[in-house]
Amino acid sequence: MWIVAPEGAAAAALEEWRRSHHLESGALELFAVPFLAQDRYDELLWACDVNFVRGEDSFVRAQWAGRPFVWQIYPRDDGAHWVKLAAFLALYTADLDRAHARAVTELWEAWNHRDEPSAGEPARTALASAWPGFSARREALEGHARAWSRRLSRQREQSAQLVDFADNVLK
Repeated sequence: MWIVAPEGAAAAALEEWRRSHHLESGALELFAVPFLAQDRYDELLWACDVNFVRGEDSFVRAQWAGRPFVWQIYPRDDGAHWVKLAAFLALYTADLDRAHARAVTELWEAWNHRDEPSAGEPARTALASAWPGFSARREALEGHARAWSRRLSRQREQSAQLVDFADNVLK
């Protein structure tokens, strides 16, 4: 298995995790990549089997890539990020069968809880438990991600949608 991570904290954390689990470097290859220009980043997203992304810009790019992905949302002090994450997951998983939707939701929630100071070991256990269910459904999730990307590509541009919205509000 190959894991590609940005240089710095993420790559260092993955390397430490690999060493702490006594995995031979051949069993899990880690590649640290520098900051990439947008077109190169898109190519990286297209080339990966599963993308773990952080923040809104990468979240949008991951959807366009048409590959299964996990979004690490930026946390908010007021907890509003959980509402935003749940709303997106409800929309994104609506066309999946229940088992697939549950696997996506469990992994995304576990991934986003893993660094919470109060979460501790239960969060790490949840993440370790969620990955196999997600991974076992990867073929179905690949098809879903491609269909989701195609669906997005058929939408009108957001600027046109905003003009229509404003026209309707002002009437």
